[in-house]
Amino acid sequence: MREIPNWVELMFSLTSLIFAVQLALIFLLSSRYSDPSTNVSPLSPSAKGFKTAAVVPVYGEDENVFERVIVKLTRLFDRVIVVGDGVSEPYRSIALAHGAEFYSVPRSGKRGALEYGVSLLRDEKYVALVDSDTEVPDETYWKSLAVLESGYDALTVRIRYKGDNLTARAQDFLGYYNDVLNRAFARLGKVYVLNGQFSVYRAVKLREIIAGLSSRKLLGRLIVVGDDKELTSRAHMAGLRLAYLSSAEAVTYGASSLIVAVKQLLRWTRSGYLYLFMDLASLNYRRGFLYYIAGVVSVLYPILGASVTALGLMHPHHHQMLINLNDPFLWLVREWTKGLLAMIGVLPKEPRLFAVFVHEHFVYDSTLLLAGTLKLAADLLTALATLGFVMQVLPKAREDPKGAVVSLGLLWIQGLLSIYSLITLYKVSSWLTRGQEPEKRSE
Repeated sequence: MREIPNWVELMFSLTSLIFAVQLALIFLLSSRYSDPSTNVSPLSPSAKGFKTAAVVPVYGEDENVFERVIVKLTRLFDRVIVVGDGVSEPYRSIALAHGAEFYSVPRSGKRGALEYGVSLLRDEKYVALVDSDTEVPDETYWKSLAVLESGYDALTVRIRYKGDNLTARAQDFLGYYNDVLNRAFARLGKVYVLNGQFSVYRAVKLREIIAGLSSRKLLGRLIVVGDDKELTSRAHMAGLRLAYLSSAEAVTYGASSLIVAVKQLLRWTRSGYLYLFMDLASLNYRRGFLYYIAGVVSVLYPILGASVTALGLMHPHHHQMLINLNDPFLWLVREWTKGLLAMIGVLPKEPRLFAVFVHEHFVYDSTLLLAGTLKLAADLLTALATLGFVMQVLPKAREDPKGAVVSLGLLWIQGLLSIYSLITLYKVSSWLTRGQEPEKRSE
C-alpha cells in the first residue's frame, strides 16, 4: 500500500502548529483581560442625565417569555420599541399594556425589524438591540451605561442560557468557552461579535452603521443571516471603540431540544464563514489579526480532522506520525511512562532516547524531520494551552458536570457542521434565507 506523501505530513503539521499558536494566544490574552467596568464609576438613576432606548424585534416568540422580557425592559429603559416582523398579536397587546411602543412591518427578517426600530429613535443617547427572549438584569444595564459614558461607542456582555433540559445547560457551558474567546479579543481592543441577544450602542454611531442593513445582498439575494456579525464588521470598519463586559450578563432561553440546538449551530457556523470571507474580501483589517487567525483555523481544522480520519481508515497500519500512535508527543508520554515503570521495577529497563526515535524515523528525510519538529511543538503548545483553558472552565464544570460533557458533544457536532458548511459554501445563495416557521419556546 502506498505511503502518505511527506509533504502531506508537513502540511498537517503546519496546520496543527497554527491551531496551537491560536489556542495559546487566546489563553494568554484572555488571562490578561481587564473588565472595563472596573475602571469607571458606577452610574445611578439619579446621575443619569440622558435617555436610553431598547429595540426589540419579535417573531414567533412564546408570549409568556416575551411579556417577562418587556416588563423588565420598560422598567429600565426610557423607551422600548417593539417591532413585529410580519406579526402583531399577541405582542402588540402585551407591549402596549406595559408601556412599550409597538410597530409591525412586513415580514422581512430580523435585519429589517432592527433597521426600522432604529429609524424611530429621537433624542436617545444610547440604544440596546435586544432579542425578544433575552432578559437584562439591572446590574448589566447600569454597568453598560457607565462604560459607554467613559468613551466607548458600543459593547456587548456575556450571554447565559436558561433552561433545565440538558441541551440548554450544555449551551450555557459553551458560553464559558465563548467568554474566554471574547476576553482575548477585548484585550486587543476588539470584540469577536456584538451579540445579537444584547448589545448597546451610542445611538448616533448605530444610525451610521445600521443604514442599509436590511438591503444587503450577496449573489443577488438578500442576506438575512448574521445580522450581529454584519454590525460587528461595520463597527470595526468604522473605527468604533468597542468593549466586552465579562462581569455583566444577559440571560436568554436555551434550545428546547438537541435538534433546535443543531439548527442554531448550523446557522451560526454558516454566518461565521460567510462574514469571514466577506471581511477578507473587503480587506477589513480593523477586525484584527486574531480574528483572521481564528478564522483560518476554523476553515483548516475541520478539513484537517476529516482528512486525518480518512487517511487513518485508508492506512490503518501506517508508521508515520499523524496517523497512529507514532505521534511524537504521544510517543514521549508513552516512553516516559515506561521509563518510570522501569525505574520502580514494574517493567524491565529498556531505555529508548528521543534522539534514537528521531534518527530511526526522520533523520534521512528533511521534510519528515521538519514535520516531526513542528508537530511536536504544536502538541506541547496545545497541551499547555488546553490545561490553561481547563483551569478557567473547571469551576463551571464542577457545578454542572453533565452539562460540561454534553457541551463537548456539541463542540464535536459543530465540527461536523463546519465541514458541511464548507462543502455547501457554493450553495450560499440557497442558505442565506432561514426559511423557517416560528419556533415557540417554552418557559
